[in-house]
Amino acid sequence: MKPEGVESLSLEEVEEAALETLFQKGVQLRLYFAPFVFLAVMSLLAWDPAPWRLWVVVFGVTLALARLSFEFLRVRRDGFQRTRLSTLLPVPATLLLLVVSSSGGLDSPIFVMLPLVTVFLCLFLRPVYGLIFSIVSTVLVWMLAVVAWNEWVPTLIPAVFGGGPRVPGTAVLLFTRATFHTLALLWAALVGWVMRRGFQAAIQRALDARDELLVSHEESTRTLTTLAAEIAHELKNPLASVKGLAALVDRDAQGKEKERLTVLRREVDRMQEILESFLNFSRPLVPLDVAPVRLAEVVEQVAALHEGVARERGVTVRLDARPDVTVKADGRKLKQVIINLMQNALDVTPSGGAVDVVVGPDGGGAKVSVMDRGPGVKDPERVFDPGVTSKENGNGLGLTISRLLARQHGGDVRLSARDGGGTIALLTLPGAPPP
Repeated sequence: MKPEGVESLSLEEVEEAALETLFQKGVQLRLYFAPFVFLAVMSLLAWDPAPWRLWVVVFGVTLALARLSFEFLRVRRDGFQRTRLSTLLPVPATLLLLVVSSSGGLDSPIFVMLPLVTVFLCLFLRPVYGLIFSIVSTVLVWMLAVVAWNEWVPTLIPAVFGGGPRVPGTAVLLFTRATFHTLALLWAALVGWVMRRGFQAAIQRALDARDELLVSHEESTRTLTTLAAEIAHELKNPLASVKGLAALVDRDAQGKEKERLTVLRREVDRMQEILESFLNFSRPLVPLDVAPVRLAEVVEQVAALHEGVARERGVTVRLDARPDVTVKADGRKLKQVIINLMQNALDVTPSGGAVDVVVGPDGGGAKVSVMDRGPGVKDPERVFDPGVTSKENGNGLGLTISRLLARQHGGDVRLSARDGGGTIALLTLPGAPPP
């Protein structure tokens, strides 16, 4: 079971990504060793007195250069892709078998590479590739065994290794060696297949564990959110009673008692504001009540609401709102977003500063910029996480709710640095919200 909202990754996708990384590492290591080994073997064969080996060297080097050139051009055009490079497998496989055949047949020191290549193909590409390679190699083993027994190629073993059609020995030794080469190739194919299946099983267990953890986390989060919302809702009524009683007592209070009651009422208002913000955050978004909205009117209303606060703090609010900018949106929710942005700007702007609000078109939609002269924001994205705030008395939900409401409309809220110091809070809106 996968939790809602979590992108589902299949076993094949994760496996392909992991094998792609491992394969690239393997190819990089190959580039350090394989060319030198290949050139060393070819050099030994080229100096052999048997003429046919020289032709084998020429053919092998030509084939290797052609393959490397083609691979280089493909990687440069399409990038490094493991599945596409697998189409070139017949070339290196042919080269390896050619080197084995011309460097001594069953007695070649390169023969040990065949089982290793089989495991590599099964693990990093496809098990079927390793199986095909092991079958072809097995056929070659027995062909070389027959050639060596009948001594059809008198110079099968290079002169540097002693020369001759084969290493002296009985037929039993020759065909026993061929049998064990065959078993080693089949065993390598089986090992590669088992390793591949084990790799898949490990990835599947990791995916299952991740899904179970996410489901458990989602259920826990849902339970805690529901419980917290119920607690917040239950606290609203006692706070309203305390607020009402404080207002009644405040009528007859004088002097120090009146000051204390003023502080009490202000703190109750702040607690109610925090609870309301938390309830807005914890409850699902209410469907939009869409209608044509003149952004200039909404911004003017918000500025009027904060006129007293701005005057008290010695901050000027300057508006530059085009009256013809209209969007189809939920006016109440847009007003809540702009209120949050305005409050944030007023909280950080020092006395004598100004908050600039600019409303203008943005393609087929509109944008509202609220610009302050505060200290700025170090991490413009992290402040949208719930609970993250730089204010002493902040709850860290204002920007979170603002972005949720903006995105419900198909828009967004982003923060950026302002030239000369401060922050720009940009609200973008489409012409109409998505259905």
